[in-house]
Amino acid sequence: MDGKVQKGTLRCGVAYYMVKNDEAKGFADFAVVRRGEAPAPTVGETLETKYLSRHGIGPRPGGYFHDNDGSTVLHLDRVPVYDANVLDSTLLVTFGQVAASRAPEAVIIAGDIDPVEFKKKMDIFSMMVPQHFVENSHGPDYVWEPSVMPSIVLRNEPMGDRGIVRVAYSSPRTPQELMNTAQALVMGILSREFRTIAVRRIERNLRDAGIPYGRLDFRYLNSTETGNDEEYAVEVQTDRDHLEAAMKIVSGTLAGLDGFGVPVEEFTDAKKVMMADMVARGNERLSNRKYVDRCVAHFLYGANLAPYSEETRLFARKNVADSTETRLFNQFATSLLSQLSNLTLEYRARLDTLDEDNALFQYNLAYLYGSTFKEAKDYTWQRDTSGLEVNAPKVRIKETKPEPVSGGTMWTFSNGMRVVYKQVSGSRTFNYSLLLGGGLSGVSGLTEGEGGYFGDMLSLYDAGGLSASAFRDHLAVNGIGMDTEVALTYTSIHGQAPSSKLPTLLKALLALANGRTLNRGEFDIYLRNEKWAQEPVGNRLYSMLYPGFAYSTKKYAKGLNPGTQAKAAQFYESLFSRMNDGMLLIVGDVDEATVRRALLRYLGGFRTQRGTASRKTLRYQPRAGVASNKEAGVNKGVYMLLDAENPLSGVNYAMAEIAAEVLRRHLVEALEGTGMSAEVTTGFHSYPQERQWMLLSCEGGVDVNAVRKGIRRAAASTVPQKDLDALKAKALASMGRELAGQETIVSALVARYGIGKDLVTHHKESVAAVTPARVKEMLSVLSAGSVAEFIVE
Repeated sequence: MDGKVQKGTLRCGVAYYMVKNDEAKGFADFAVVRRGEAPAPTVGETLETKYLSRHGIGPRPGGYFHDNDGSTVLHLDRVPVYDANVLDSTLLVTFGQVAASRAPEAVIIAGDIDPVEFKKKMDIFSMMVPQHFVENSHGPDYVWEPSVMPSIVLRNEPMGDRGIVRVAYSSPRTPQELMNTAQALVMGILSREFRTIAVRRIERNLRDAGIPYGRLDFRYLNSTETGNDEEYAVEVQTDRDHLEAAMKIVSGTLAGLDGFGVPVEEFTDAKKVMMADMVARGNERLSNRKYVDRCVAHFLYGANLAPYSEETRLFARKNVADSTETRLFNQFATSLLSQLSNLTLEYRARLDTLDEDNALFQYNLAYLYGSTFKEAKDYTWQRDTSGLEVNAPKVRIKETKPEPVSGGTMWTFSNGMRVVYKQVSGSRTFNYSLLLGGGLSGVSGLTEGEGGYFGDMLSLYDAGGLSASAFRDHLAVNGIGMDTEVALTYTSIHGQAPSSKLPTLLKALLALANGRTLNRGEFDIYLRNEKWAQEPVGNRLYSMLYPGFAYSTKKYAKGLNPGTQAKAAQFYESLFSRMNDGMLLIVGDVDEATVRRALLRYLGGFRTQRGTASRKTLRYQPRAGVASNKEAGVNKGVYMLLDAENPLSGVNYAMAEIAAEVLRRHLVEALEGTGMSAEVTTGFHSYPQERQWMLLSCEGGVDVNAVRKGIRRAAASTVPQKDLDALKAKALASMGRELAGQETIVSALVARYGIGKDLVTHHKESVAAVTPARVKEMLSVLSAGSVAEFIVE
C-alpha cells in the first residue's frame, strides 16, 4: 500500500482514509462514500451549498453527489484547511452526511493535513454519528453473466457530419479476494499491452484503407473503477460516410488478434514502447483528487492502493521469456474477444439510414473474414536503422560557464552551438529541448490557423533512411517522446527519453536536421484526418477574439491546405541550416560524462552559420468588447476567454495563478444553485504584444449571467489578506516543488532563451510582491478587456 495512505475505522464503525499530500499547500479534498445506497433525488437539498460555495468549495461537473454503480460519493474539493473555522465546519458537514445513513460509509481526506491532529478531530465528530455496522466486504457479491447476444446501440446526436463508432467487449471483473493482490496489477499490465497492440493495428489499417479519423481511443474500464463487468472499448471518430467502414476495420483487426494472436517480435516491441509510459506513470506525483479517487475505489471495489511505481517495477523486472509472455498474451486476447458474445456495438451520429440488423451483419461479416484470413502485414516497430549512423566532424568545448536559471552548466562548442545541462537524479529519464531561433513570425503567406499545424509537419518527414511512420516507430520503441512547438519567435523540439538513449536521440535529431525528405503520402493522410478532428473550445474562443490573425499558433481546420507542407519545409530548412541560432537543453537523470561524450561525438554534425535570424515585426489588435456564440451539443456549458494587455513580468507570472484561483472562487459562489462547476486556467502571450488570458470552463448548465456576475464580483472585490497569504504560500510551495523537476526546468529555460524572460529565478520575491490591490487590478484589467463567450446548449 502507498505509504502516504493511512486507513482505519472510527469508533462509530465508519471507515476513514487520510493522505498527507503537499501537492496543494493549505488545501485538501474531502469525500464521503456510501456503499450500496444510490443518491436520492433530493440528496442535494441536504447539503449547505451556500456555505460551501462561499469558501470556494464547488461541485465537480455533475454536482457534489455522484452515483458510482449504485453507491453515493460526495466530493468536497479544494477545502481551504488553512482556515481552522472552515476546516471544522467542513468536517461538520462531512459527518452530518455520514450520520444521515446506516449504510457502510467511509470518510476520505487527502491534502495538507496533520494526520495525528486530523484523526483526533474525526474521533470527536464521529461521536455524533450513530453506530454503523462494520463490513469487511467491499460490496455485494458479483456474478459474471456472459451475454451470447450482442447489444446494438444507435444514438442520434447532433454531431454535424461527424460520427463515432464504438466497439466494446466485456469480461468478468477480478474476484474480490484477489483485488489487493498482484493479479490486479497483472491485469492492468495486460490491458495496456492489449491497448498498445490493438490501437497500433487499427490505426495502421484505417490509414491503409484511406478512412479518415479525427480521433482513435481505447478505454479499459477495470475492476478498480466499477463494481460491474470490466470493459475494453475502441472508439473511432470519423465522418458519417465512413462509419460503417471504420467499424469493419475495428472488427476485422480484433478478429485477427482473436484468431491468430501476435508474433513474439511484435509483442516484444510493444513492451518496449510501453516502458516509457510506465516509467512516467511510476514517477507521477499524485494530486489530492487522484488520491481521493483511489481511496474511493478501494472502499467500493477493493482496488489496490499500491503506488504506481510498484506496477512499473513489476513490469520492468518480469523474469519471463518473451515467447512465454507472448503465448500468455495471446491466450488473454482470445479469451476476451469472442465475435458476437459480450459485445456492445454503438453508433453516435445523425443516423438517417443505419439500422441494427445491418450494423450487426456487417460487423459479423468483417469479424469472420478477419479471423479466417491471416494478414501478411508486419506490425513490428523495429526497422533497419543503419541509415541513422553518422560520422560527425569533431568539435570541442570552447567555453564553460554557469547557467543561472537552471543552476546547471552552459557549454559553447567550437561550431558555435550552445548546450545547457543540468543533472536531476532519480527519474531514470531526461527531458530535452532543441530550441531553435525562429518561429511563425518569419513565415510569409500564412492563412489563419495554418501555423498551428507547423509543429506536426516535422513528424511527416522520411529521415535517416526510414519512412515517416518507421521513424516515429523508431522513436517509440526506444522510449523517446518527441513533439514540436512552433511559437511566434522560437521553435522547440522537445520531449522525454530514457537516460541511456541520449546518443539515439542525437542521431534522430541529426537525421531530421540533415537527411529529411517530404513524404506527401503521410501529409495527405494527416490532411484527411485533421479535417474531422474536433476543434478544442479554447481554439474557437481564441479565433473569436483574433479573427483574421494569420500568425495564430492555434489549429483551425480551415487553415490547413495542400500547400502547408511545402511552407513548413522551407521554414524548417531555414532553421536547421543555422543550428547555432539556438541551443540544446538537457535536464535529468544522466551523468555529465555521458552527456559530454555524446555531444562531442554528434554535435559537429549539425549545420551552423554566422549571424542570427531577424525577427519580423507583427502588429495586431484583438477584437475589443464581447464576442458571443452558441451551438447545440451533448454536454452543456459556458466557456469564456478573457484577454487583455498585461506585461509578462516575474510578478505578474507569479500572480496569475493566484488571481485565477480568486476568480474561480467568485465563480463558484455566483454559480451556487445552478449545478455548474467552475475551472479557470491562465497564461500569457509574449508576442506581438504581451497579453494575459484566462479561460473559464463552467460545465453542467448554461447560466451565462451567473458567470458574468462572478467575473464582475471578482473584478470589484479585494481578496482578504488571510486568503491571499494562504494562496501565496501555496504558490511558493508549488513553484519550489516544480522547479526541482526536470520538465519545469526545461520550460523555464525555454522561456529564458526563447522569449527572453526569466520568470523563475526570483520567484520568491515575485510572490512576496503580490498584494490584494495588485490581484484586484489584474482581474479588473482582464474583465474590461476583450471577452469571448461560447455557450453549448
